[in-house]
Amino acid sequence: MQNTSSTSASVGRMARAPEAATAKNDALLWKCLVLLALLYLVWTDRISIQLNYGSSAVPAALPAPVARAAAASLSEAAVPSAPAVRATTSPKRKAPPASVTLPDHVKGHTRFAIDPDFAHRNGCAPDEVRRSLERCRAYIERFAPIAEAEMQRFGIPASIILAQGLLESNAGDSPWASKVNNHFGIKCFSKTCRRGHCTNFTGSSHKDFFVRYDNAWSSYRANSQRLKHDKRYSTLFKLDPTDYRAWAQGLQKAGYSSDTTYARRLIALIESLELYRYDDAYMP
Repeated sequence: MQNTSSTSASVGRMARAPEAATAKNDALLWKCLVLLALLYLVWTDRISIQLNYGSSAVPAALPAPVARAAAASLSEAAVPSAPAVRATTSPKRKAPPASVTLPDHVKGHTRFAIDPDFAHRNGCAPDEVRRSLERCRAYIERFAPIAEAEMQRFGIPASIILAQGLLESNAGDSPWASKVNNHFGIKCFSKTCRRGHCTNFTGSSHKDFFVRYDNAWSSYRANSQRLKHDKRYSTLFKLDPTDYRAWAQGLQKAGYSSDTTYARRLIALIESLELYRYDDAYMP
């Protein structure tokens, strides 16, 4: 009887052994599959893994030149990290970053992106730098899809469109951008335009009347049409739509702005904020 019981127990253990081995193998297989999935996502830049050891430095989402600007302002006082922004895959920089040293009296949110040393050189408050850079990033997030659509339709680099919008509207904070949806400083020189077509913000002369738009998209479309149909900009459309440097220099040469540093400011914005990554979606 005892031998029979021992034999039955042995048979039971032998029956359960394959089941346990199978369960163990299944668990190991699932772990391998999860690990492979994570490796695939990291490899294809679908996700990124960042380690933060409690540093009060600039958020990792900032491009390197902008990070230097914010880091300079944070050298004397730590500020809370900025909110996370949409992760993007940034291509390699296409050329050495433009070098622009702005005059100390320059105002506006874009100055810290154009001139990364501006904050340190002028002793700007860390919170001011952080808020300005956050505003620039928020502006880009909001209008990048419009810029990409305009590039697809007209062949104007999305990076140039965004840089112009940032610079001309002070990242959407200028009176003409916030009150009449004019993001490119487009002026009305007609003395017979209909009532409500334009608005004067300085009261000095008719040359200071800015066109009023129903929405921001209309302003972006008007700027694209102006560049496309004005003969003085015609040579720009012979350029590579992804060559933002040539476009910036061409705009200045064509007289888009009287500022002699206009092209370098556009290029500095594009490279410090990595706006050139939005040109990659272009399909001629």
